[in-house]
Amino acid sequence: MLQEDHPLVKSAGAVSLPAAELNEFVAALMQKYPVVAPIPKGREYVFAQLEDAAQLAKDYQPTILPAKKVLQQPLETIFSFVRQEAFAEDGKCTSLGEEKICFVDNGAAVQKRILFGVRPCDVNSFNVLDEVFCKDLPDPFYCRSRHETLIVAQNCVKPCRSGFCYYQQTGPGLQRGYDLLLTELNDVYLLEVGSEAGRELLALHPFGAASSEMSLAKDELLAAASRRLPKHILTRNLAELLEENVDHPVWDDLQRRCLGCGTCTMVCPTCFCYNVYDKLDLGLESGVRQREWDSCKLMEFSQVALGHNFRKGRQARAQWRIYHKLLYQQRQFGKTGCVGCGRCIYSCMVDIDLTDVAGTLGGE
Repeated sequence: MLQEDHPLVKSAGAVSLPAAELNEFVAALMQKYPVVAPIPKGREYVFAQLEDAAQLAKDYQPTILPAKKVLQQPLETIFSFVRQEAFAEDGKCTSLGEEKICFVDNGAAVQKRILFGVRPCDVNSFNVLDEVFCKDLPDPFYCRSRHETLIVAQNCVKPCRSGFCYYQQTGPGLQRGYDLLLTELNDVYLLEVGSEAGRELLALHPFGAASSEMSLAKDELLAAASRRLPKHILTRNLAELLEENVDHPVWDDLQRRCLGCGTCTMVCPTCFCYNVYDKLDLGLESGVRQREWDSCKLMEFSQVALGHNFRKGRQARAQWRIYHKLLYQQRQFGKTGCVGCGRCIYSCMVDIDLTDVAGTLGGE
């Protein structure tokens, strides 16, 4: 093992690792931190904490749920609360009339961990979520989780089944947002360092020096993967096309086809809507406040007091999702809300394709 003061560790911008030793490196990481990585689940893949390095899926299609589920769980407890008489003295208590309620912040402690093998589309989705959750009004749960998660990303040298990341400038190669970045080059991996935290991980396993030929091979593989992507999306003047075609016939077609099930938003790595609710026990002595992912494709999402619904029809909800992804988020954050992972296309039960909608608006 290389020591932390070894010249290769101290100066490396990139190192090499034989493909046969990848599991050994992952096992070394697991000795230091919990490692969450893609593993097989039937014919699909999911992100889960590794119990054995051999579980790692090295060559995988996009996971069922995006890597964002690690940073913002589909269902998480914000805090729990109990009456003071039933609670320890270290609770934070608030007087509510004659009652005293004690709260426990269940998100206070997040263990440092590694998110391993994340594809460029998912890493770029974190950049979108950071804008939402960690800028003007920081969300302490997401930001805390984000801060304690090291990102070991993996470039896509093979195109996935529904991706169009190249046209969204989010893949198949990753430019930023990682601590370490792997690129598979036949029987060897090129590891590039993106942060000091990533550089420190190099001390956990022996590596070789990277050569300029490896960097050239990486560029050639990524260029080839870009040319072989199964989908493409019209991006030139797309914002103007959306603004000018609010009443385009394509939206009527969506109304007829869309089931309003919300699957596309549940698998989307950049959707950030959630619902918050309280659960009380039957004795009214304790309870929890939880939040869970929500979807603008569900009819109840836009329903307000007295039953009025701003987007009751399926057309309005289907149209809103696409406008929000491709237009409104661009205006608000300066970056599109779609990273081109293709999960919404692959998961849709009626084969609604975001790239086809954009192409229809552009006359393709």
